[in-house]
Amino acid sequence: MSSIKRWIYGFGPLIVAAALTSAQSPAVLPDAPGMISSAARTGASALVDGQIRMAGRHTLVGGADSQQVSAANYFTQAGISGSDSGESMVEDSSSDDSGDLSDMAQAAAAGSGSPHSGAVLSATVGGQGYHWKHLFWQSLAFTGVEDTYRFSTDAYMRVLVADGPYWHNYIASLEQWNMRRWNDGDSFLVDYIGHPMQGGVSGFIEIQNSPRQKYLRFSGSKEYWRSRLLAMTWSTAFSTQQKIGPLGEAALGSAGGYTYALHCPYPCKYVPGVTKYTNNTGWTDFITTPTIGTLWTVLEDFLDLHVSDPIERRNPGGLAPRIIRGAINPTRTLANAMRGKNPWYRDYKHMPIVAANEPRGPGVPGESFLDRGENLKATMPRFELFPHFDAISLPVNTATCLHCRQMSYGSGIGFSSAITRFVAFDSDVNYHSNPSPIASDRAGGNLIMGTFGFRSGLSTRWWAIRAAIRPGFVSYDKALESSPSKDNPSPSVGRITHFATALSLSTERNLSSHFAVRFVVQNVPIRYREAKLGREGPGKPPYLNWLSKETFATNENWSYQTGMVLRF
Repeated sequence: MSSIKRWIYGFGPLIVAAALTSAQSPAVLPDAPGMISSAARTGASALVDGQIRMAGRHTLVGGADSQQVSAANYFTQAGISGSDSGESMVEDSSSDDSGDLSDMAQAAAAGSGSPHSGAVLSATVGGQGYHWKHLFWQSLAFTGVEDTYRFSTDAYMRVLVADGPYWHNYIASLEQWNMRRWNDGDSFLVDYIGHPMQGGVSGFIEIQNSPRQKYLRFSGSKEYWRSRLLAMTWSTAFSTQQKIGPLGEAALGSAGGYTYALHCPYPCKYVPGVTKYTNNTGWTDFITTPTIGTLWTVLEDFLDLHVSDPIERRNPGGLAPRIIRGAINPTRTLANAMRGKNPWYRDYKHMPIVAANEPRGPGVPGESFLDRGENLKATMPRFELFPHFDAISLPVNTATCLHCRQMSYGSGIGFSSAITRFVAFDSDVNYHSNPSPIASDRAGGNLIMGTFGFRSGLSTRWWAIRAAIRPGFVSYDKALESSPSKDNPSPSVGRITHFATALSLSTERNLSSHFAVRFVVQNVPIRYREAKLGREGPGKPPYLNWLSKETFATNENWSYQTGMVLRF
């Protein structure tokens, strides 16, 4: 009985696949003319990593209608069980032939086990395009993770971001960037472990958004190595942004704009010719991040194939093999997290059957969470207008009080445009008439506030709740253009502009698909230039400083809005 069971589990899928392929006209691949149409060989070459791939650019035919068939459904019909989560489709543990089938699948996925594997892969991904939108969002999410870690662990970075002028310090830091040396002063762990891991994560983010690269496994094939070189190209661009880009170390933290002593805690006694100091710039991270990062990526591919796969074959469907698969691929695990996938998720286990002329839709195995609801989004109104009443508590100047907090009332309009079902561009512009009758270096005259950013949230048929973050500005038209001083006791009156950020939480009561009532509560931190001057630079070694002398204070202000939402 057990031998019959092993025979069915070992060869049953091939027989069923042969029956399906022989029931239709042989598919002819444009890139593989003369392909052998033997039913058994077609079925064998179509079985790759536990999923049936389409051997051509036509969907499987059932009766008179053509339909797409997922690999999970096919294996259910064939009598082969997979894990409940659909993470891996493996044979019953009692089958002695599972290793042979898996080896065949791995070889085919690598492009070496079947002469038609490249053609099968071409047919499988024929209907997919490159996921540029997902590449951007996942890379931005990884940038946010790295910047959040730096912000939480670097006290001086928090001071510079909170108190310094962003653009002035950013440009000043770039001007002092030293590319005449290799070492930037960081430790071996940071330069040769941490940054290459960053390169590995950004490389896997690029790989998982390519319709071809994400299905390739470690091998000696040209396509595999070409795919990893393409990933290195993206890793180079990503790491360059993280060093000198507008969201990188030069902009957030002012790397290059000041120096510090190496291996000597502050305050360090400077000894000329002995004390070494740096401004944390050099070539090292530009080179090691993409190059060693690519080697890290290849190493994880090797471990995934030659370590994780044998462990999973010995315990198919078990939790321990999954944990091990994710643990020995740390950079791929973090890249998976950026797209909302489990640490052990692998694209080659979820190859969808897609016709060349059919776009991939929701519900296909391997679908990213950013794809979910795209068809639904297409049927919903994309744009929103939000004319509203606005009330905000601000420190203003009146005839009886200077810098006193008062409630100011005005009106505004918001505009939103859906990017995905869950993410939208969000903006808001408000006008308040003369909230500060008396001029000061912080406020005076009429106020205009504009903020522009993104929002996300959840919605039901009748209710919605959303959160948004929108950087922007607050501008007064009759304020003092500079702070009074001994040299200039009466500064001229004109327009001054402050940096602001709106952090909002809104709830909506939908009246129909095109109308809703919205109520918003938001906190609006505003940065004001202070009259005193801070750091004097450039100073003396080892503490040189080319950053702005101006300092800023941040004031938080609560705002409330309500109005009608018009969708179209």
